[in-house]
Amino acid sequence: MWWYHLVGLIWTSEFILACQQMIVAGTVVACFFSRNKSKLSSHPLLSSISILFCYHLGTVVKGSLLITIVRIPRIILLSLYNVLKEKENACARCMFKCCFCCFWCLERGLRYLNQNAYTATAINGTNFCTSAKDAVLILSKNPAETTAINCFSDFIVSLGKVFVVCFTVFGGLMAFNYHHELHVWVVPLLLLTFLAYLVAHSFLSVFQTIVDVLFLCFAIDIETNDGSAEKPYFMDQELMNFVYQSSKLEKEIRQRNKKTLHNTEYGIELQPMVRNKVQAV
Repeated sequence: MWWYHLVGLIWTSEFILACQQMIVAGTVVACFFSRNKSKLSSHPLLSSISILFCYHLGTVVKGSLLITIVRIPRIILLSLYNVLKEKENACARCMFKCCFCCFWCLERGLRYLNQNAYTATAINGTNFCTSAKDAVLILSKNPAETTAINCFSDFIVSLGKVFVVCFTVFGGLMAFNYHHELHVWVVPLLLLTFLAYLVAHSFLSVFQTIVDVLFLCFAIDIETNDGSAEKPYFMDQELMNFVYQSSKLEKEIRQRNKKTLHNTEYGIELQPMVRNKVQAV
């Protein structure tokens, strides 16, 4: 019976997270695909929430159900791994680790697919399967830009988390330093660090979601419009320049790494020894 409660708890948490992603996606889409940015709604979040509960609850339920279906085998494998951890069966432990990693990668991929499907749903109003298919087709046409934006967002999010945690630890050390009556301050400092990481992760995950939604909106805008007077772009010129410069930098880094690898491999090969003939005088 407790398995039903566990599945319900996981599905509920994933449903709440999916609703948050859908609300953010709807807000960004409404602001992006607007010709007159000065006449936007004064409450875009409330409008996105009302659209979600009126039209797109089925999409959110399907997306959260997929994540729940993938997470349940991970939990089962983790419990079995903890049972086999005390035994000396190295082969079984290795197999469980491989399966656990595969399910983890599958879950990360599904989360990324769900986010793009929610964005396509907010743009076109289609169902979950159609939106996921359209998002995959659009992203597959822009592989360089997708890689560049993902690397940029991951780097900014990781840097932000490190900065917030380090700043919190430094502030905690300075605060505890002025209270000499505290003899055991390691535990409060660790608790403060953990809470700082949770807060940073919560806020920066919203930033990462916005970056992903903006890029998919950019890709759809490029696909459907050509910048002419009949079909002008919805995006700003600054956004277009930033995306193209990021993709160009990513291509240059890849070409440079390929050249470096080729030169290294060529340099370690054994070259034939050439001896000059010295004529005796």
